[in-house]
Amino acid sequence: MDMNKNVVKIVATIVLIVIALISIFGVSNKVSSPEFHKNSIKLLDNKKMTVASMTGAAAAASTAISAIPGDATTPIANEIMDMASYLLIITGVIFLEKLLLTLTGMITFKFLIPIACCLGIIYLYWKKDTLKNLAIKLSVFGILIFIVVPLSTYVSSWLENNYKDTIALSVEEVENIDFEEKNEEKTNSEGFINGLKNKAQDVTENITSGVSSGIEKAKEVLSKFIDAIAVLIITTCVIPIAVMIFLIWIIKMIFGINIPVKNIVKKKGNSKEDTEVLKIEE
Repeated sequence: MDMNKNVVKIVATIVLIVIALISIFGVSNKVSSPEFHKNSIKLLDNKKMTVASMTGAAAAASTAISAIPGDATTPIANEIMDMASYLLIITGVIFLEKLLLTLTGMITFKFLIPIACCLGIIYLYWKKDTLKNLAIKLSVFGILIFIVVPLSTYVSSWLENNYKDTIALSVEEVENIDFEEKNEEKTNSEGFINGLKNKAQDVTENITSGVSSGIEKAKEVLSKFIDAIAVLIITTCVIPIAVMIFLIWIIKMIFGINIPVKNIVKKKGNSKEDTEVLKIEE
């Protein structure tokens, strides 16, 4: 009986060692290369180009709106320019996701999985449930962080493709409004010059009408930028977090892994040292 147990331990040890070596020298090099994630990187590059186009459109729209006579559109122009800070944050998150695509693969298969295998080997000869639980949690955590970025990238791309018409995400639509604003400004300027040659009254009416129309166009541009940036924030920043939470929930449902957070000790009364230990599990 003991002989059979020893054989099982030796076989399990060899299997864990082989898994660790394959993970370090085989899988980690494969999954940490940009070529392995080329589809996800392509999606992120397309999103980066969209953000770059939005940045250029924001600058052009702000300049055109600022040129409208009067100060009524100045706050709108400033608000559009302030959106560049949000676009910069989105660009940083996109770059971080591209970095994590290759970094998480290396961390998972070069460090976390081999460490889990080592803990499993130790557990075979030193029966401690803490070692087994830690090995399982390291493995699950490694796989989780490895798949969360590619999965969130595809989910974000799917959402953008399905809802970009509804939420006016198209950059071309924003740029068309910008050009119309410029053409309108030019027309208003020509109307102003012609009015100076004809009647002062016509000039006043043209200016009033032109400014009112310019304000409405400026509000329309601002609204479309807000919609587009809101969607970019959701698909770039919120979706990865939501995917991570969803995967954690799925793993807890399948494996029943409960992670102890802390013990809370509550003292009741002033003279009597009664304590209650409340165990909190995620």
